[in-house]
Amino acid sequence: MPKKKHTTIQEVAKFAGVSPITASRALNNPKLVKDSTRRRVEAAAKQLNFIPNFAAGILSRDKSNMVGVIVPTLSNSIFADTIQALSETISSQGIQLLIGTNNYSIDREEDIIRTFISHRADGLILTGHTHTAYSEELIKSFAIPTVEIWNLRKGRDFVCVGMSNYRAAYEMTEHLIKKGYKRIGYIGGLLANNDRSEDRLNGYRDALKHYGFEYDSSIIRESEFSLLNGAEAMRSLLTLTHRPDCVFASSDIIAFGALIECQNKAISIPNDIALAGFDDAVIGSMTKPGLTTVRVPRRQIGLKTGNVIMKLLQKDTDISFVNDLGFDLAIRDTA
Repeated sequence: MPKKKHTTIQEVAKFAGVSPITASRALNNPKLVKDSTRRRVEAAAKQLNFIPNFAAGILSRDKSNMVGVIVPTLSNSIFADTIQALSETISSQGIQLLIGTNNYSIDREEDIIRTFISHRADGLILTGHTHTAYSEELIKSFAIPTVEIWNLRKGRDFVCVGMSNYRAAYEMTEHLIKKGYKRIGYIGGLLANNDRSEDRLNGYRDALKHYGFEYDSSIIRESEFSLLNGAEAMRSLLTLTHRPDCVFASSDIIAFGALIECQNKAISIPNDIALAGFDDAVIGSMTKPGLTTVRVPRRQIGLKTGNVIMKLLQKDTDISFVNDLGFDLAIRDTA
């Protein structure tokens, strides 16, 4: 597919029926034009996939030597580890990394994608497979090499690098069942526009079903990825008359919050209630008791993604669309 020519401000102006100066003002200084004019110009810009050019020099050579990566957050070290390994890989090839965080919002991700395109990023790296339709349209229109990380999904138009969140959650739940736990609660991440959280919940649910356990929504909680929210979710589960004998948290940071809550209430882990996490944050092997968790190859994801995006930029066709780096269960004291 040939790379789409970037729309000019003159073309937007013609489409909107205004002068180029008015179109420029509507997009850059909207207070200087009427609301009706601004809306007409913005609609024309979106219809034509217009992206402002902040770097004419870059456009003239049609190459920026920059790749944009968007992750949900940098407050969690799991994404920082991936970005560090990614940066090390591509910087050695003369490529610089632009970093954006979307706080789990696909609308925010769309804004960042537009910004990266406006700076003529040569490639994009996105977390997961859930994006706005317009984001995907922009990527395809401008034929930008794109890699999706941290989850696997067949049938995508983009190369993906990561591991099966579904299978990892299934196998952890299976491990907990085989350990003899009968009532396994679950604290998952927010599901809205998060395919990783959705796949982990599905893996947990399907493992229960396979082993003849009922899926009980009363012991399921959604939580933001923070210590505080993990603690609040565990507090809610502990108030149940028929509370779980084990809790599987879909993120270590949630699990640590749950662990702290139990310790504050003098509830022994794993004697009174068992606990498992997901990510294998370094602190999990240092806490007492050590956290049983899913070991995610976050650094390997960064290294592999760097190699893949370089191949895409070099138009190397010897690339697998689905790159499964696998996972392990780190079995420690909490379960």
